[in-house]
Amino acid sequence: MDAEKLVGKSGLINLLISSTKHALSTIIGIVGGMVAGSIVLWLTGFDPVYVYYTIFAEAWGTSFGVGKMSITMMPLLIIGVGLLFCFKAGTWNIGAQGQMIIGALFANIAGYAFGPLPAPILIPIVLLASIVGGVIWILPAAVMKAKWGINEVVTTMLFNFLGIYLLMYLVKSPLRYPKEYHPITQPIYPSAELPMLPGTPIHTGLIIGLALSIFTYVFFTKTMLGFQFRIIGSNLKAARYAGLRIPWLIFYSLVISGALCGLAGGVQLAGTMRFLDPDWVPWYGFQAVPLVFLARLNALALIPFSFFFASLLIGGDLMHRIVGLPVFFVDVIFGLMLILFAASESIRYVRLRKRKEV
Repeated sequence: MDAEKLVGKSGLINLLISSTKHALSTIIGIVGGMVAGSIVLWLTGFDPVYVYYTIFAEAWGTSFGVGKMSITMMPLLIIGVGLLFCFKAGTWNIGAQGQMIIGALFANIAGYAFGPLPAPILIPIVLLASIVGGVIWILPAAVMKAKWGINEVVTTMLFNFLGIYLLMYLVKSPLRYPKEYHPITQPIYPSAELPMLPGTPIHTGLIIGLALSIFTYVFFTKTMLGFQFRIIGSNLKAARYAGLRIPWLIFYSLVISGALCGLAGGVQLAGTMRFLDPDWVPWYGFQAVPLVFLARLNALALIPFSFFFASLLIGGDLMHRIVGLPVFFVDVIFGLMLILFAASESIRYVRLRKRKEV
C-alpha cells in the first residue's frame, strides 16, 4: 500500500515536472516580457510596480474595466481559434485583420437588409454572413497557396490593406447612412444584436468564443481531419508518405481560419458596434498571433491567455489616462513576450538536436 502511494506521488511529481518543462518557454516568455517591460519603464522614468498595479487594478477592480475587458476578450479568443487552424497545419494567416473587417461588413449589411426578421432567425443570418465574408476574403490566398504554392504570408497580409481601403470607400460612399452627418453605415436592427448575459454587461459572444475553443480542442484531439492537420503541420514528408491530400488540407485550414476571423468581426459588430465607421482598423488579428504561440497552440489554453491579453489591453488603455504612459507600451510587452518565447524555444530545439546526435 505504501509502495503504491510512493508510486502515485512519484508519478504526480513527474507529471508536474513534465508539465512545467513543457510550459517553460511560455513562462519565460510571459515573466521575462513583464520583467523586460519593467526595465524599459524604469529607464524611462516610470515606477514599474505602480504601472502594473494600475493596469490590473483598472482591468479587474472596476465594473467598467471588467465589462470592457470581457468585450475585448471575445474577438481575441475567436481569432485565436481561427489562427490555430492554420498554424497547426503549418500555414500562416496574417490577414485576420482584413477578414474581420469584411466579416463585420457582411454582418452589417445582413443586419439591416433582413431587419424585420425576429432575433432567433436574424442573429444566425448575421453571424453566417460574417463567416461568408471571412471565407471570401481569404479564398484567393487559399487557392493560390494550395494550387501554386504562393506564399500565403504575403497574400493574406496584402488583403488586409485591401479590406481597410474597401471599408473606407464603401462607408464614405455607397453604404453611407444618409441620416448621420459623419460617415457610418446604417445600423443593424435591434433584433440582430446579440443578447446580453443575464445581470452582466457581457454579450453572448463570450459563449460563442468558449464553445469554439472547446470544439477546436476536440477537433484536433479526437477527429481524423484534425489529426491530418497536425501531421502536415509537423512533418510534411510523413504526410506525403502517408498519401494525405496536402493541397486540400492546406486549403481547408486557411478557409476555416478565414471563416472564424470573419465570425469575430460579426460578433464584434452584433455585440458592441451596431454599425461601421471608415476609420475602424481592428488590431486583434496581429495581437492574437503571440497569444496563440504563448498558448502553445492549445485551444483550451487560449481561454486564460485571451483573458490575460484583454486585461493588459484594457488596463493599459485605462492606465494611460492615469499614469500618462502611451498605450503602445502594452504592444511593447507583447513583442517582448514573443521574442523571449521564441528565444527559449530555439534553445530548447538546439538542446534536443544535440541530445539526438549523442
